[in-house]
Amino acid sequence: MGLFDKLKGIAKGAVPQTQAAPPPPQQQHAAPPPEPEEPDEEQDDEDADDWGGWDPNNWEEFWYRGKMIEKAGNDNGDDAADAKCREYGLQNWRHFTRVRETFNRHFGDRHEFIQAAMNAGNRQAREMMGAGAASNPQILEPVEGISLQVYATTQARAAQVGNDIPAWQKMLAEQGMDQAKWDRVNAEWQRRMSGQAGDMNATMALLQEYGKYFGMAGQGQYGATAAANAGVAGAYNTGTGAVGGEPCTLERYAEIMGAQSAWAQQGRDVNAMLKKQFNMTALDFSNISQYWSAKIGGDYRIAVKLGDLQTQYTQQYMAAGGSQDGDLSV
Repeated sequence: MGLFDKLKGIAKGAVPQTQAAPPPPQQQHAAPPPEPEEPDEEQDDEDADDWGGWDPNNWEEFWYRGKMIEKAGNDNGDDAADAKCREYGLQNWRHFTRVRETFNRHFGDRHEFIQAAMNAGNRQAREMMGAGAASNPQILEPVEGISLQVYATTQARAAQVGNDIPAWQKMLAEQGMDQAKWDRVNAEWQRRMSGQAGDMNATMALLQEYGKYFGMAGQGQYGATAAANAGVAGAYNTGTGAVGGEPCTLERYAEIMGAQSAWAQQGRDVNAMLKKQFNMTALDFSNISQYWSAKIGGDYRIAVKLGDLQTQYTQQYMAAGGSQDGDLSV
């Protein structure tokens, strides 16, 4: 049925007979009609549609409610799952499975239906991160007056400055910092982003915000692409996809990812190899990742293809000792 088709088989056989069966005895009176069977409340007609009162055309809401029911059960057990079902107008978990079968039977083979699942997952993630940040507001509070946006922007600009110490000190001074203050600020933001602040949903909210501000800084190659897509990458995406033209092909992006995976497994300097092989910095890769993250948010099928390509290139780079011949441009 849809994505979750159940294989049904009915084995029918007959016992071979070597002799003709004797005729049944003649009945002098009609047999009394059988007693009507009591309906089995535990037995459902699996082929009958049951929409549970939900809108058959609102696929994202279907997926969202299902994810929330499953989360309630995973977090607090079967009774919590049943309670969440009733909150959405269903009887219990069993009723939900019938509704789920109905949706999957009718729409399970449609791309838009699966995309709605991804959109619902992002919606749930945003809500969880928002709740985490709301209950732990200190995780987003400035450190010695340096907001998360200023911190992320400074980090992005630092990649451009490199080892130019005077330029770095000038940049810090523009934000009211010297090296000592920066060291303290950096240490505290790193502590919060490492998960030491407590609630992981709050930590994920922090990381999501950091990534957005980092991309919006628009530094390095493809900086404009990153800035345009930073606000819709990852869990921020609502199925809208990416903005602007591709900074590189999907296959090239997969190759860069696969190469980095191989280099890491081989114990190589990934940043040095990234520059040598693709003429890119870590910032450049982060920038194009903003685009492809947003692109995948609009079409889950890209992620499937990306995963296959990345595996292919990881194996190639491992077999080749970490490098490939050919054009190094992106």
